[in-house]
Amino acid sequence: MIRENSTSWEDPLPKLVALYFDNQLNERELKQLQTRLKSDPEARIFFVQFSALQTQLEWIHTDSSSPQEMTHLPGSIYSRKKNWNLILYVTCCVCLVLGGLFSMHLMTPVAHVFPEPGSVWSSGNITTEEKLLPGSRRHLLRGAIEIRFTSGSIVNLKAPAQFTVHNSNEIFLQAGKLVADVPESGHGFTVETQTGKIIDLGTSFSVNVGAELNTEIKVYRGKVQVAGSKETEPPREIRANEAVQIDPVSNLIQPGDYTSSDFIPLISRDYAVDQFSDNVIFQEQLPDQIAQGEFQVLERDGAIFLFPEKRDILLSENLPVSITQPGDYRAEEQIETETDFVSRGMKVDCYRIYYDPASNHRDMIRAEGVVHFHQPILGLITTKTRLLETDSVLNPLCAGGNCPPVKHQEVEARVAEDGTHQDILSLSEDRKTLKFILHTGTKYVDEFRVLVASP
Repeated sequence: MIRENSTSWEDPLPKLVALYFDNQLNERELKQLQTRLKSDPEARIFFVQFSALQTQLEWIHTDSSSPQEMTHLPGSIYSRKKNWNLILYVTCCVCLVLGGLFSMHLMTPVAHVFPEPGSVWSSGNITTEEKLLPGSRRHLLRGAIEIRFTSGSIVNLKAPAQFTVHNSNEIFLQAGKLVADVPESGHGFTVETQTGKIIDLGTSFSVNVGAELNTEIKVYRGKVQVAGSKETEPPREIRANEAVQIDPVSNLIQPGDYTSSDFIPLISRDYAVDQFSDNVIFQEQLPDQIAQGEFQVLERDGAIFLFPEKRDILLSENLPVSITQPGDYRAEEQIETETDFVSRGMKVDCYRIYYDPASNHRDMIRAEGVVHFHQPILGLITTKTRLLETDSVLNPLCAGGNCPPVKHQEVEARVAEDGTHQDILSLSEDRKTLKFILHTGTKYVDEFRVLVASP
């Protein structure tokens, strides 16, 4: 038999199984083996194969009239009388082991469901922490759910959606949209659709199967591998802030439009952001070029970027800002005052809003959006003067107080050529919702900072 010190295992499973059959597992190792067998289908297959091999070896040993003879003589010169009762017994044992493990596999939950209030299956109500067994098929008729897999992966779905859970690391999405957040323990988590397969490579991503069975994939963090079901082209790696779709007819992987509103459940878990409109793109990393004041970096008509610039900042002195009070503020008016500031001792998160259109129009190009935070907005910094004054505290490039040369633009203090268009910022009465209408051209950007109370 395999002993504990017989070899060096990269995967502890073979050693644990071998020690199990030698009756040498301690309580901790036994619990480790049981956990592995519950969560890993391949581990269960290995256990069954090892069990069958163990049984065969014990049968051969038992069938020999002299174990010492068997040790020293080749099997070809050995004549043994078959014990058919023993053979039948061994066969029954193997079948019982296989049947027991198969039954354990079918009856062991691979995921649990956590529904939002009012969510229902097509077959009825959803119970909190409802168990999903391998092969479970569901039709989410109304509401939204979170599925927590035993592998650690988390999937959010909104109705309507139809899916089948294959095992603790794989789901088939027949229709609807899901958002997957995969930790290291769930590496390789797979989403299958009728047109392709998406395999996690350490990431957060969304998959949307539309009415015509086209599959859209967007990646928020890390990367995934995407392959069409007909293997019409090699699998492709899709990285953060990228999107593709699999055409249901040609089965080709084509570029798609990236938006981040799908990922609001993940974003709101990590940041003080509850909701934002579809044309707002949340991007976790503020590019150094933008932090330094360059433009023509992320050009997109009508798309406004929201960056978490710096978080958990404890203010050692009063920080000057442009706006602190609820209301509507128009760029043609003077919105920078001498008295607006966020008090020292406050802990704040800073977000940068950035708009740089791509079209080469003479006139300014409009974009509007809404962002809702679950913490109060303490101040807005909208002018070039205030942006420069606060860089030493809020700009991630200014670590240790050493700032590189930075250029800033601002919410435009001028109207468009037709004399009617102007930038407008609106802060709600509870100071949690920010609305904005921005106009700018290809030679300029609109940018401002939002200071939110740290959670």
